[in-house]
Amino acid sequence: MKSFKTFMIEQEQLEEAIVKKGAVAAYALQGRKHGNNAVRSYNKAKQTLRAAVHAKSTDQKVDAVVIGLIDLLDGLVAQRRQIGSVSAQVTANATFK
Repeated sequence: MKSFKTFMIEQEQLEEAIVKKGAVAAYALQGRKHGNNAVRSYNKAKQTLRAAVHAKSTDQKVDAVVIGLIDLLDGLVAQRRQIGSVSAQVTANATFK
């Protein structure tokens, strides 16, 4: 028969494993979401710039370039968030060992 202390130690280890798996999974999902957002923004910028090629006036082209640049920067911000999520995932994995 197990002692109460042994039982409590086993329960604590089990809870830590569940917390670790949950934290790592949450950060992985968050990283994937930010990565998808980055790709979406990059593709939007690319479409905007491709459409600008066929614009007639210089003002339309400049406006399209500005919009494309904003979408590109949105993609870079999302990519930075993805990197932060991956870093948090690695930290969570190392912390709960």
